[in-house]
Amino acid sequence: MDQDRTLRNRRMTKVFKALSDGTRQQILQLLEEEQYSVGEIVAKFDLSQPTISRHLSVLKEADLVIDERRGQNVIYRLNHNALAASMRQFFGQFRSCQEVLR
Repeated sequence: MDQDRTLRNRRMTKVFKALSDGTRQQILQLLEEEQYSVGEIVAKFDLSQPTISRHLSVLKEADLVIDERRGQNVIYRLNHNALAASMRQFFGQFRSCQEVLR
């Protein structure tokens, strides 16, 4: 049981680390409506491709985005289910949030 809790805590740490950065928040908002290649995401920001790729890597590590290779492009999309599950799992621990989550 403690091992399960430890794994959940590690996952939550990755999720909140990913969400703690404003650029990553913007990337998630961008991917909310549409999927994009790395190049298309880079074009929306005033950041280099390696910087955007690092942000996407953090988001992927937290399971908040899904990538799919299409030819020479990697297409990213929001992992809606994982984002929702993470928020329910974390905020569901608090009585003050449980009613809102129903």
